[in-house]
Amino acid sequence: MNNTTHQPEPRQPVPSGDILIKGAHLLTQDPELGELVGDIHIVDGKIAAIGTDLQADDATVIDGTDRAVLPGFIDTHRHTWQGAVRQTGIGWDFAAYRQYIQLTWGPEYTPNDVYVGNLIGALGALDAGITTLRDESHIQNSPAHSDQAVAALQASGIRGVFAYGWPSIDSNKWMLRGEATHPDDIRRVREELLPDDNALVTLQAMLRGPELSTTEVTAKDIALARDLGIRSSMHVGNGPWGPQFRGIGSLGEAGLLDDDLLFIHCCTSDDEELKMLADSGAHASVSAAIEAVLPGLGAPATGRLLKFGIRPSLSIDTEATVAGDMFNVMRAALSSHGLGITFDPDTYGELPSFTPRDLLEFATIAGAKASGLDDRTGSLTVGKDADLIVFRLDEFTTVPSADIPASIVGAGHPGNIETVLVAGKAAKWNGRLTHPDLDHIRAQGEESRDRLLATPLVEG
Repeated sequence: MNNTTHQPEPRQPVPSGDILIKGAHLLTQDPELGELVGDIHIVDGKIAAIGTDLQADDATVIDGTDRAVLPGFIDTHRHTWQGAVRQTGIGWDFAAYRQYIQLTWGPEYTPNDVYVGNLIGALGALDAGITTLRDESHIQNSPAHSDQAVAALQASGIRGVFAYGWPSIDSNKWMLRGEATHPDDIRRVREELLPDDNALVTLQAMLRGPELSTTEVTAKDIALARDLGIRSSMHVGNGPWGPQFRGIGSLGEAGLLDDDLLFIHCCTSDDEELKMLADSGAHASVSAAIEAVLPGLGAPATGRLLKFGIRPSLSIDTEATVAGDMFNVMRAALSSHGLGITFDPDTYGELPSFTPRDLLEFATIAGAKASGLDDRTGSLTVGKDADLIVFRLDEFTTVPSADIPASIVGAGHPGNIETVLVAGKAAKWNGRLTHPDLDHIRAQGEESRDRLLATPLVEG
């Protein structure tokens, strides 16, 4: 009788050079490649070859048996600075979110709070397989706040889009159809911090749009962003503000719609507006998880967008009220559409349906297109940066898998993500984040959280 205790296999060291993934199920999101069982060779951070029986001397080899490999998820809209107050607002409505986040805690944020929140949020995204994060930052309380938000994205190792927003001081001035134009400090950020559009962290603009400001202000803000050569996003179709102010429609009538714009939510935008969006080549981001749980925002517009040929991207929104992983968002999109068919069959029964494969497209290449990054990421394509995730299919949440995309969407969770590469560099390896300072970051997050939660509540 053998009484020897089984010892787990030693973990591979984190690779520092080229990588070869062998024999994995590849969900490439590249229409010319589709799905296949094969190999990926990564050289100098880029995908050098995709095929079968690839060989590479001196590369770290990943055994792809019982693994799926797909492009890293792309979150096209997250207020990342709220990372230290995660899940404090489960069950909030928008009025509570505004009271706590925008009126009470936002004005109290120090530059260090922003750094900690962004770093925690970005690392959590990486842990969940999100390799590109579009950071919708409306915490521009001072130039130092913006600087620290950018520094945290850079320190995390994620591919980040810093979408420069507005201050969380004097929120009523900025949020309630105020006439203040976009902060001019964005010019300094463009010139001094993020001038390179090929860097790992790049600059875009988060504008308020006609529903939070006015059409006239939005026209000036869009002109500023276009003068800087950057893309812009804005929230539209937000509950009652959608039909009242018609964010997309007012921009269409003003001749301002173009393919450099990303419209977030679109829940209560009408069909005429969605047709305008489609005709302009602009993009949409569905935040299905928060739209499903935040009363009054409106139902996810996934099927309505598809009706007009718009392939939406997906996003988290805020971790104050929902989990920060893309699996949650994909399942919320499915659940909301199913509930729509149950409770409003005349409307939802006529809308296009969508499958797990569609949702994986929305979470990857559609997000890259919406962020203007599809030449670099979003698909497993030779020549693109190696932004990818290795998903374990041998866990008992997914085994035995009859349909791999369905298993990923239907039962996947961050614990299934074994490896995360960003430009070929391992941000997560053997199931663990590789950042060297995790314990210190946790302590900083707890300190920031405790100080913010102690702030007396400000009445709206």
